[in-house]
Amino acid sequence: MRADLLLVLTVFLMTTGCQYAPKCLEPYDVTLHARFVTLAGTQEKDTLLQNADIYGIGREDSLITAGKESFSKIDFPPDPNRNHCSFIFRYNGLYDTLVFSYLRSVRLLSYECGYIQEYRNLKVEYTMHQIDSIAVVDTLISNKDDENIKIYLFRH
Repeated sequence: MRADLLLVLTVFLMTTGCQYAPKCLEPYDVTLHARFVTLAGTQEKDTLLQNADIYGIGREDSLITAGKESFSKIDFPPDPNRNHCSFIFRYNGLYDTLVFSYLRSVRLLSYECGYIQEYRNLKVEYTMHQIDSIAVVDTLISNKDDENIKIYLFRH
């Protein structure tokens, strides 16, 4: 009887042991979060862009604003294979170039979730046709929903 109970218990534990492994609740997407603003005096105002295009240099087929008629925030995808990425921003018939540079690093989320690539020490270079300035708010690009940069546009 005791051997039967031990056998039943062993079979039960072997068949149910992995079924209740915790699932990963952490997001995997790692993007650079940007917000477009203008200054009205000393007050920042979110700027709703209409009919603007943003695409990666060398990846012109990857329009990251596709399907968006208007937006005031955008997520730029970093290049996981290089320490920089570049984008074209077209608005009101003018073009600006944005170059993001960073250091890549890998972080373990958890045993259940595995690893993600993060980007540290964010720096930004840009042209100034529509862009007045860019403020780096957070130099760590991670899977969190924190704003990384504010893009200040010229008022017309």
